[in-house]
Amino acid sequence: MKTDPKYRKLIWIIVILIATNLSTIGSFYYHRFAESKIKATNEEEQTSIPGDQRTRFFRNELNLDTDQLDQFRDINRTFNRAARGIEVDLAQLRQNLIDELGTQNPDSARLNQMAMEIGNNHRELKQVTTTFYLNMKKICTSEQKAKLHEIFQSMLNKDNQINLPQPGNQGGRWRNK
Repeated sequence: MKTDPKYRKLIWIIVILIATNLSTIGSFYYHRFAESKIKATNEEEQTSIPGDQRTRFFRNELNLDTDQLDQFRDINRTFNRAARGIEVDLAQLRQNLIDELGTQNPDSARLNQMAMEIGNNHRELKQVTTTFYLNMKKICTSEQKAKLHEIFQSMLNKDNQINLPQPGNQGGRWRNK
C-alpha cells in the first residue's frame, strides 16, 4: 500500500516537529535541573569561602609567613565561632524587637530588656573583635602591626561594624554591606 507523496511529506514534518519539541522540552528540564544544582553548589561554597578569603586577604596584605599563617588560622577560627554566634543572637533579638513593636500593645519593659540584650551583644562583639586584633598583633612584626592597624581602620564602616571579605570581592578590597 503506497501512500501519497503529499502525506509522506506531512508525516515527516510531523515527526521532525515532534522530535524538535521533545528535544526542546528535554533541554529545558536538563538546564533547569543543572542550574539548580549549580546554585546549590555555589551556596555551599559561599558558606565556606569567607574564611578562606579572609585567610588569603590577611596573608597577602600582611605578608604572613607559614608560622604566622598557622597562628592566624587558629585566631581566626576562634574569632569566627564567637562572632558568628553573637551575630545570630543579634539578628534574632532584632527580629524579636521588631515583632514586639508590631504588636497591638507593645510591652515597653520587654522592649527595654531586648534593647539591653542587643547592647550587651554589641559590647560582646566588640570585645571579641578587640581580642582578635590583639592576638593578631602578637604574631605580627612592627611593619605588619602598622598594616594591621590600617586594615582595621579601613574595615570600620559608619556603624563601627567590621566588614569581612565577601565572596566575589575584587583585588582584596573590603566591601561594605
